[in-house]
Amino acid sequence: MNQRLSTRRFLYCLLQGDDFSPSLAEARTGLVLLDKNEPGEMAPSGRYEGKPLPYGSAMLVLLDDDLEPGVSALEPLRALKERLPELRAAGATEVSLYLVVAYEKQCNFELSPEELIALSSLGLPLGVSCHPAVT
Repeated sequence: MNQRLSTRRFLYCLLQGDDFSPSLAEARTGLVLLDKNEPGEMAPSGRYEGKPLPYGSAMLVLLDDDLEPGVSALEPLRALKERLPELRAAGATEVSLYLVVAYEKQCNFELSPEELIALSSLGLPLGVSCHPAVT
C-alpha cells in the first residue's frame, strides 16, 4: 500500500551570475538544469519582461519527494559538491540552496547528521520554506 508522506521535501540549488551560462554548465557537468535563462535573453515575464536579462540563472533539483519519496539528499549533495567548481567556472557567482517543505498537519522534517555535514561542507546558504500542502 502506498502511504502518502505527511511532509514532502523539495531541495534545489539556484545558480546565478552576470556571465553564467546554463547551457555551458550543462555541457561541462552533464547535469540537467531547469528554468534556464541565458544572459541577454529577452525575459518573457517578471521585472525584466521584454528586456534582455542582465544575468544567467538556472535551477538544479537535488531532491523531490513527489518523484522519489523518502530518499536521502546525501548523494545529490555530494554530486553538487563535486560539480560546484565547474558550475562556478561556467559563471555561477551566486549559488544558494533552498528546501521547500509541504506539510499536511504539522511541519516536521529531519535531516540526518550525514546530510547536515554534506550541507555544511558546501559552504552555501540554505533557505527553508514551509507551507501547507495543496491537495
